[in-house]
Amino acid sequence: MAFTSFAGRSYNIVSDEVKQTDSFDEIPIIDLTHPQAQVVESLRDACTRVGFFYIFNHGIPQNIIDQVFSTAQEFFALDDKLKQQVHFKNGAALCGYEGFQNVYTDERKKPDLNEAFSWRYAPDMDFLNEDTATTMPVDADKANNFLTSGQNLWPDAKPEMRCDIIQYYSHVLKLARKLIRLFALVLELPETYFDEMMRHPPPKGLDPPFGIGAHTDIECFTILCQGSDVPALQVLNPKGEWILAPPIQGTFVVNIGDMLARWSNDTFRSTIHRVLNITGRERCSMPVFIGPSYNTVIKPLETCLTEGAKYDPIPAGLYVWKRLAISRLDKAEYERQRVKMESQLAIPIRV
Repeated sequence: MAFTSFAGRSYNIVSDEVKQTDSFDEIPIIDLTHPQAQVVESLRDACTRVGFFYIFNHGIPQNIIDQVFSTAQEFFALDDKLKQQVHFKNGAALCGYEGFQNVYTDERKKPDLNEAFSWRYAPDMDFLNEDTATTMPVDADKANNFLTSGQNLWPDAKPEMRCDIIQYYSHVLKLARKLIRLFALVLELPETYFDEMMRHPPPKGLDPPFGIGAHTDIECFTILCQGSDVPALQVLNPKGEWILAPPIQGTFVVNIGDMLARWSNDTFRSTIHRVLNITGRERCSMPVFIGPSYNTVIKPLETCLTEGAKYDPIPAGLYVWKRLAISRLDKAEYERQRVKMESQLAIPIRV
C-alpha cells in the first residue's frame, strides 16, 4: 500500500497490521532535565530519524492535566444539541466542536470516527507569557478573518471548560517555547531564532478518538497528552510497519509536523501516524498543535540548504487554512473560500 502526504511525500505501508514488540526504542524517551547539550543531541536523533519522541520531566503539574481531562469528558457527555451550538462551522476560525464523521483526516478513506473540540490562540489564554498583553482585544473587523481572528467558540453549557483549558494551554505554551529553542539549536540557529514568530501560535484541541486515519500533522510540532492507559496511537516506521506508541505515565508524546519539516527542508522528519480503537475502550487525548504566527512566511532555512531549497515560501496562515479546510469543507465551498483566503494575504509578512 502507498500513502502520499499533503506535502507530496510518498510512503510504502507494507502491512496494515501493528507490529507487536516489547521494545519501543524506535520512539525515544527524552528527559528534559538532562544537560542542554545532551538534550539537543537526543532531539537531533529523534527529529531527523524518527519524527516522534516522548518527553519526561516536562514541568506541567499533574493536577492541571487531570482537571482539563475531567472537564473534557463532561463536555463530550453533553447532549448533542448542546455540542452542536459550538460546531466549528458556526465560526470563522475552523475551531470548535467536531462530531463523528465530520472530518476526513485521510482523504482517501471514510471520515474519522471521533469527536473533537478545538480552539486557537488568543492573548487572554497566554497568561504565563510575560511578554503578551492578556487584555488585547480582537478587532471587530478582524473577527471573521481566519488569518487574524482569535475567535473561539466556548460552550455555554460547560462554562468552566474555558478556564480549565486556558490553565492547561498556558502551561503547554510555556513548554512549547522551551522546545522550539531546543529545535533551533538542533538546526544550528541562534537559540532565540523562533521566539518572535512563536508569540502568537495557532491551535488546539481535545480529542476522544475511536479512529483517526493515517496522516501527518499540519503545524511545526504537536505536544500530545495521552490521557489514559488505553493504547491507540500508531506510528509508521521507515520499514512501512505500524508501531504502537502506548501511553507512558508522566510523559507527553511530541511529533514533528509538516510545517517544520518544510521549514527545515526535510531535515526534520514528519512521520505518518494514525489512531485506532484496538481495545473497544473509550480514549480521550489532548494534542496541542504548535506553529508560528500566521503572518510568518515558511521558507527553507539557510542552515538546511545543502541540497538546495525543496519548497517555495508560503505564509503559515494560508498553509494551515488549506490543510484544515480541505478536510472539513466540501470541494465547492473550499474553492470559494480559497479565493477569499488568498486575497487576504495582502498583510505584512515576515520572511
